[in-house]
Amino acid sequence: MKRNTNRSRGVLLTTLVLLLPIGAVAQTTVLTNATVIDATGAPPIEDAAVVIEGNRITAIHTPSSSAPDPGDDGRVIDLAGAYVVPGLWNNHSHLGDLLPDPKGLLEDEPLPRAMIRAGRNAIDALKAGFTTLRITGDRDFIDVAWKEAFDSGAFVGPRIVAGGPPLSTDGDTDWLVRTGKGPEGIRAIVADNIANGVQLIKFLGSRMPPEELIAGIEEAHRHGVPVTIHGGDETARIAAMAGAESMEHGNDLSDDTIRMMAEAGMFLDPTIQCNLSDEFIVERERLIAEAGYVASPEVIEGRVRVSRADERSPEYANHARDVINKAYAAGIRLTTGSDSNPISEIGILEIEQFVFHGIPAMGAIQAATRNSAEMMGMLDDLGTVEVGKLADLIVLEKNPLEHISHLRSLSMVIKDGKIVNRSEDEGQASFWELYLQD
Repeated sequence: MKRNTNRSRGVLLTTLVLLLPIGAVAQTTVLTNATVIDATGAPPIEDAAVVIEGNRITAIHTPSSSAPDPGDDGRVIDLAGAYVVPGLWNNHSHLGDLLPDPKGLLEDEPLPRAMIRAGRNAIDALKAGFTTLRITGDRDFIDVAWKEAFDSGAFVGPRIVAGGPPLSTDGDTDWLVRTGKGPEGIRAIVADNIANGVQLIKFLGSRMPPEELIAGIEEAHRHGVPVTIHGGDETARIAAMAGAESMEHGNDLSDDTIRMMAEAGMFLDPTIQCNLSDEFIVERERLIAEAGYVASPEVIEGRVRVSRADERSPEYANHARDVINKAYAAGIRLTTGSDSNPISEIGILEIEQFVFHGIPAMGAIQAATRNSAEMMGMLDDLGTVEVGKLADLIVLEKNPLEHISHLRSLSMVIKDGKIVNRSEDEGQASFWELYLQD
């Protein structure tokens, strides 16, 4: 007898629906009395109501009183004028890395321990408002593993754009990288990284012969995967001509190279926190404190120690600051990335430093939201507070356009339409205590 496959599928679908937990039904959430900073560059929208159905924004009403009642199964959250901003991105993340590494944890560290630290780092970052992390280098594809864990719901964490291990030329002894010999060797490791689940290819371009770098970019693009390049001025010129999407660092870019990158439509993630002189570090701490955000001695000592681990001369730091402002003026789309850990704190410092270096507050917010999503081809779903977008949002008590450190006035994180539990378990050790104290 011929089996009725349509009927079988219908019975199976009905059974699955009956087995779904009540929480799987799409709930409507209305954030009322909100001030929306949508990151498009438009002025804030006052007295707004943001309607979230399931995991997407379905309406933004003004005035907020015009929003429809979500019904008995919905919920209304009165924000009392608080600021709704897109969820933040950190675009230069290394989940498992440590700089400094005062306990020598990275020396011959077993993979399971690195996995635990990487996951803790990512989860803490979400609680601090980073709903997406773009990974620009991690050992053994641990970022791919955590992406799968978060996507499956096994753990609640940020969206992960996995980059896996960065790629370089044969003979590079950096502990984190994978190497290939010659253009064909580079093509092979690009294909293998992609087969292992990465969504981004990063090359240590400043260490690679041009023909290898160009071959690697071509191979990544053949698979439809974007490329980012670690390097400086000369490498950036090659990357721009070869069609790479973005540059990491680029602190010595010349005016001509900035022009080339702008014409090529490249993005730049300058990782400012790795390029500060002591004067900038002291000034940063003063500006944050003047805004009313006095952290615990543990946090202040920790973040200063992280910045000083990569401290630069005043001349270098000033030039790097000038490059960022020239790039912004030339129309290069900047993005924010900490390059250091913990992302939860150093990632916020990076966004603040954009403004302390002279970038307008809206420009810094767009670098951490809209530009980030656009760089990864995700702007249709993420990066701004607009109807149809995924509901990755943060709520701030104070206006970050008035002072960028008001990103620290965080009161709520929403990822994929769900409110994130930001509480910490009693007795849980801090990231600083676990990994960055002697």
